[in-house]
Amino acid sequence: MASGPLRRFRLAYDVSELFRRYFITTLFDSTFVALGVVSATALAPNPNLALTLRTLVATCVAVGVSTGVGVYEAERLEGEIRITKMERAMLSDMRDTDVSRAIRSFRLFVSLVNLAVPLLVLAIVAAPLLASSTLRTPTPGTAALVSIALAISIIFVAGTLLGRLAKRSMVREGLRMSVAALATFLLLLALETWVF
Repeated sequence: MASGPLRRFRLAYDVSELFRRYFITTLFDSTFVALGVVSATALAPNPNLALTLRTLVATCVAVGVSTGVGVYEAERLEGEIRITKMERAMLSDMRDTDVSRAIRSFRLFVSLVNLAVPLLVLAIVAAPLLASSTLRTPTPGTAALVSIALAISIIFVAGTLLGRLAKRSMVREGLRMSVAALATFLLLLALETWVF
């Protein structure tokens, strides 16, 4: 049986709930943002890959900081509510207990993970564009298409994880999410063509 910090963590948190609540949401948000940036800038007739890469970095860092801080503050409030309820139920001060320490340490851990998720998405989606920009291969258009395919693949993997958590068909959930990502990409292309 687990002991120490891991045991305290399991007493305080439901891991799958936090995974569903934060990690998957952040993964979806950052991937759809990256998909939008790539489709808006890299598929232009004369793409400026340096601009696309700078925009990707700026947006993914902004999403990471936003979600990291947002998760920290949300979990700080939830932790305070949880501790207050436990204090009322147990008629004792819970501020310096194993559970209280687990709540505080895991709040920081979850925030850092959510800060890192958009940076991981950035590394994956930007890789073909960076290769095209620095090595001149593949061509910018091909690099953009590979980046878009990678973004849709990330969404597929996230869908399979959701399917597993929900005890549904992992492949079906992955495909369902991928269709949403592909539809988003096509909508963005249509907007660029018709509006701009």
